[in-house]
Amino acid sequence: MLSKSSIIGTIAILGVAAIWGGTFTAMKMAFHSADPMPFLALRFSFAVLPLLIIYLVKKRKPNISKIGLTIGLIVFISYALQVEGLKYITATKSAFITGLDVPLVPLMGFILFRRKPKIRAIIAIMLGILGLFLLTGASYDSLAAGDILTIGCAILWALQVVVVDRAVRGVGLLDITFNESFPTLLLALAFSPLLNEYKIPLDGVVLWAAIYTGALATSLAFFLQAWAQRIISPESAALGLMAEPLFAYFLSWIILGEVLTPLQSVGAILILVSIPLAS
Repeated sequence: MLSKSSIIGTIAILGVAAIWGGTFTAMKMAFHSADPMPFLALRFSFAVLPLLIIYLVKKRKPNISKIGLTIGLIVFISYALQVEGLKYITATKSAFITGLDVPLVPLMGFILFRRKPKIRAIIAIMLGILGLFLLTGASYDSLAAGDILTIGCAILWALQVVVVDRAVRGVGLLDITFNESFPTLLLALAFSPLLNEYKIPLDGVVLWAAIYTGALATSLAFFLQAWAQRIISPESAALGLMAEPLFAYFLSWIILGEVLTPLQSVGAILILVSIPLAS
């Protein structure tokens, strides 16, 4: 039977999944007029601002740590791969491919910390890969640049979940969130000219997408994730995040009119089935 703290932690993770699910549609809409890297910088400006206000109220400085900066680097690379990939694929496809991070968590835990995965976790990885194969067209020749970039994002997010599980022990939640957000802001600014991406019109869609994905889906969501992972396992956290692609698909269908083909639907279902098996 789940303890009260475990239930609260799971609810928090589900809240993160719901918030993150809405980011795919928000970013896809923003990319109609904005370039990914400048948008990422704007997003994380809105993420860092409330954190700095909290530090000011608490009258203390951010605690920058090596493990925190490592997580920040992982977060930047994963987001960079995701937003660049989202230029080429639908919000729905991006959400389901990103959802592969869940079955990849046990594999990443084994690679980094020799945490032996359960048999069902191995089955989950196989199902997830099969689902990805169908979702991307049932042919490796059909893999688009957006697919490959987003697969890289999923791998990095699995790594982030495992590393955060270790990092939150003895480190303040506010500091973990700041360590994730501030490096991403700086690196996004640095990479914008390198990728020749400058467009960031501050129209209503771009501005509200940045506020939503920054203040709500980054600052609040990172804080909730780090807090929840203090009381539940990384596998349980990943399990709660399984709802993210469902929220994403619902919103992209309602707002963007995106619909999966029958073959892609089978692939998406296999990915969803793989997610709870990984816990």
